[in-house]
Amino acid sequence: MYTAGATVCLAPPVSSLRADARRRLKIGPRAAASARRSDGRRPEPPARGPVQVHGAPKGGSPARSTAAMAAGGGEVKYIHSKESTKTLLKSEALYEYMLNTMVYPRENEHLRELRLITEQHTYGFMLSPPDEEQLLSLLLKVMGARNTIEVGVFTGGSVLATALAIPDDGRIVAIDVSREYFDLGRPVIEKAGVAHKVDFREGPALPILADLLADAGNEGAFDFAFVDADKDNYGNYHEQLLRLVRVGGVLAYDNTLWGGSVALPDDAPLTEVDRGIREAIRAFNARVAADARVEAVQLPVADGITLCRRVV
Repeated sequence: MYTAGATVCLAPPVSSLRADARRRLKIGPRAAASARRSDGRRPEPPARGPVQVHGAPKGGSPARSTAAMAAGGGEVKYIHSKESTKTLLKSEALYEYMLNTMVYPRENEHLRELRLITEQHTYGFMLSPPDEEQLLSLLLKVMGARNTIEVGVFTGGSVLATALAIPDDGRIVAIDVSREYFDLGRPVIEKAGVAHKVDFREGPALPILADLLADAGNEGAFDFAFVDADKDNYGNYHEQLLRLVRVGGVLAYDNTLWGGSVALPDDAPLTEVDRGIREAIRAFNARVAADARVEAVQLPVADGITLCRRVV
């Protein structure tokens, strides 16, 4: 569900966005968005404004870095908002070219419908962008994935992309703390004829994953997992998912570059929320890089995707 940066681990939140929106990952999605919804808290809408680490305000030229904006007296705003584009590309024109050439012409009609519905929502920027959904769909088909897990669902954009990519007898255990958002996308998923593949489970993800692990038959039973939820818990999700996903399976983590903020100096002007998420993502990235149980690659797609292939 939305942002410009995802890390995928074949085989493993932002700081929890608390009720007062002062800390919070998601993620899943993403400043409010990438504080994605599996930890039981509902994010508050981020302030809008021109300062973005990546990309540019929609309809404008690429934004200057937060450091440059601060030097010029600009107000520091959330990295992700409705006015930002979820891509790490420096050129807005190049991103639009990619979407118009390779993504939109091949976008499934139901995915398009759900994307347009979600864009009208206050937290619409939390949806996984269509280029990311296209990448994950192709990966699932190449893998021949059948059984998957998704931690952080929002309106179900990536769930729908997955359901369309896996076989008719495949299944998705889709976990989110709130059914309210998922119910917005459920009618589209039903219209697409793939609702029977989705096993939606409402509640915090850690105990739900623990319940799955309580059944020995679930260990190594899944081919793929996608995480776009609270960033503070990415490491905890990683440990549980490494037991649920089979050897040779893939774990995909969204928002692992957090708008490029992971590379900014420690004194860079960031909101408290973004700074907390940035630190959580940095810690998770370091953890995955040192994890001998997975083969990992980090892609500058969307808000950064980390793919981990489980090797032991």
